[in-house]
Amino acid sequence: MRQNYKIRKELSFVVMISLALGIRQMSMTLVMPFISTYSKTLSYNTPLLAGAALGTFGIAQALFQIPYGRLSDKIGNKPVVVLGLIQVILGLLLAYFAKNIYVLIFARFLQGSGAIIGSAYSWVFSSASKNNRTKALGILGSFIAIAAALSFAIGPIINRFISVDKMFLLCSLILLINSLYILLFLREDKNKKISKETNSLKSDLKLLFKNKSFITSNLSAFINNFIMVSVFYFLPIYLEKLTGQYGMWKVFLPSILTAVIVMKIVLKFCTKKNTSLIIIFSFTSILLGNILYFNNNSFTYILIGTILFMCGYVCLVTLTANNINNIVDENCRGTGNGVFNSFQYIGSFLGGIFAGAFLSISQKGVLIAIILTALMGIFIVLYGGKNER
Repeated sequence: MRQNYKIRKELSFVVMISLALGIRQMSMTLVMPFISTYSKTLSYNTPLLAGAALGTFGIAQALFQIPYGRLSDKIGNKPVVVLGLIQVILGLLLAYFAKNIYVLIFARFLQGSGAIIGSAYSWVFSSASKNNRTKALGILGSFIAIAAALSFAIGPIINRFISVDKMFLLCSLILLINSLYILLFLREDKNKKISKETNSLKSDLKLLFKNKSFITSNLSAFINNFIMVSVFYFLPIYLEKLTGQYGMWKVFLPSILTAVIVMKIVLKFCTKKNTSLIIIFSFTSILLGNILYFNNNSFTYILIGTILFMCGYVCLVTLTANNINNIVDENCRGTGNGVFNSFQYIGSFLGGIFAGAFLSISQKGVLIAIILTALMGIFIVLYGGKNER
């Protein structure tokens, strides 16, 4: 009975943290398809500044992941998570009140600077019991991945009823409620040792990058996010022709549900010995999904391709995060997760730049490049080398 209570308590903790991170992710991606048109309603707007409003979030994420991760090693994960969520809420509110493009750009940067995903991963991993850590990180990773994908499906539907500025306000209110719950009711393990060591960031990074598995996991995460953003750039364009703006859920919803089921099955059979093999299969699934996108006039091909892509993407998000947390020591877990998430967001930024620059030139060329990038991921895992700590 006591064991069941402990498991339920752990699950409740993980779900609340995951919900906060999922809402945070959704608040960023929900408005992405509408930024370019919404920016036209603001003073001083230009196409370049509208692009800056769209992309500045990713840059801020990449810049602040390591500082926030390192701060969580020094003062604990909960204060950093709460601080980051407050920044996101303030950024969302500022976006709601924005009347010119420069305020929107700053608001998006403020939202992105609340870079707490690394701290959240550290908190979840440290708080979960040893046997449930992979499952806990799987839940967190799934919430974030699902929120990103679901945003593209429900964003246009929500926008039918409320304007973009009110979407910012709605997300801020939901995130505020969730943040208050975390602040008031969630506790960080008092037995967790907060690092008092004076090791420099350079020393910690040097130690982390000596581990080949750490490098391999970071590169895998970089490639995964590069591909994810590239796909999410062109996939809505394909779907709009096939399903219309309000019918994208017909592809995204079954793909998300299938990916979650597959991830749960994968986690049951995942061990340290076969993790690399599952990561290779995940990259292969992404590769096959993108091959099907060559026939972008077929709803069936797009649906199956997206299911394969989402299954590979969600599994990679979970397994690479789990690898990182199994590798790093407790006293630099935040720093390690900060590096990991910086790699992810740099991948996201470059993926968006790549797809935006080349999709109009050659759609098939973009798909070929993504397939080759997935093959690179397989190669890195196969020949990246292994050593745990």
